[in-house]
Amino acid sequence: MKYILIVALLTMSTFAKPYFRMTDFKYEVKYTNAQGYETIELHSVENRRADKMDSVQWVFKEYKITYLDQAYCIQDSSLVMVTSPKRGVFAATEYVPNPQIKYPPTIGDSIYVEQPTSNGKTMRGYLKVRGKIQHGNDTKEADKWVIEAYNIDNKKYSAVYYYSMKIGFVYLDYKLDDIGIVMNLTTYLYSIHVNEMDWFPEAFVE
Repeated sequence: MKYILIVALLTMSTFAKPYFRMTDFKYEVKYTNAQGYETIELHSVENRRADKMDSVQWVFKEYKITYLDQAYCIQDSSLVMVTSPKRGVFAATEYVPNPQIKYPPTIGDSIYVEQPTSNGKTMRGYLKVRGKIQHGNDTKEADKWVIEAYNIDNKKYSAVYYYSMKIGFVYLDYKLDDIGIVMNLTTYLYSIHVNEMDWFPEAFVE
């Protein structure tokens, strides 16, 4: 994977939250024993009235039709979490803990989760930070955190996530019974909020 970074203007202090104010992410998707969308986008949505950034949209494009999957997002000083996509073959991701990581990240950290599922039951699972890895050509350092996710009651459902403190989740590998789904970040585009009127875009392209 090769990245090209295009910066229009960058005047800001360090901002640890990767999902903020109109950020767009594009993932290339590969499947095992299934078919689906070749690419999926994740758009952040700013809740301006409450001044909270807790909403994201998974965007699925099929021919000339666009489907939006509204999802919940947490990003604060202690946790970053993004709800997995749920449309079509992705529906089974509800049986795996959503991508998430505690701050500050530490190897060995674990999170126990209980997620409600569409059948009215609860998925019990946990996530564990296993280490760091070099992923992509945007860096030669092992700066992506590797997180493994498990369903406690059904070992056929699991996932591996790579997390960048600058960009967010760059790689998601789901094992859903006999179906495999791998999502790899190829592009992101975001705007930096300098004041109430000024926005400056930055693009990150494969």
